[in-house]
Amino acid sequence: MEKVESFLKSVQRLQEAIEIYQQQSSNDIIRDGMIYRFKISFEFSWKALKEYLLDQGVANELNFPKQVLKTAYSNQMIHDESVWLDMLESRNRTSHIYDDRIAAKIARDISIRFLPVLEDLAEYFREN
Repeated sequence: MEKVESFLKSVQRLQEAIEIYQQQSSNDIIRDGMIYRFKISFEFSWKALKEYLLDQGVANELNFPKQVLKTAYSNQMIHDESVWLDMLESRNRTSHIYDDRIAAKIARDISIRFLPVLEDLAEYFREN
């Protein structure tokens, strides 16, 4: 599954970016790069979920990230729906980051809240 493989690679690259960011958190360029890698990982996550759900015959029409996340949650592929919905909101906000406080909050959330659930999904895909 192409999207699953892309998702797995993107999570690994996000992990690398987070490690560098944690060492140089005052560097805005590194922060912005990490946020960009998060954005890519999130895109691949919901598209991989969609691909997997369609392949398993679970759903026929999944056109929007929120639909995919709710379906994945109801099928126990993801476990903390509220964090996933927060990730969706943060992903949407990343296109409009002009405020350093917002960027810093999203960066914190990526490191603390979002990476663990992305890693959980990566593990799910590796096992299934």
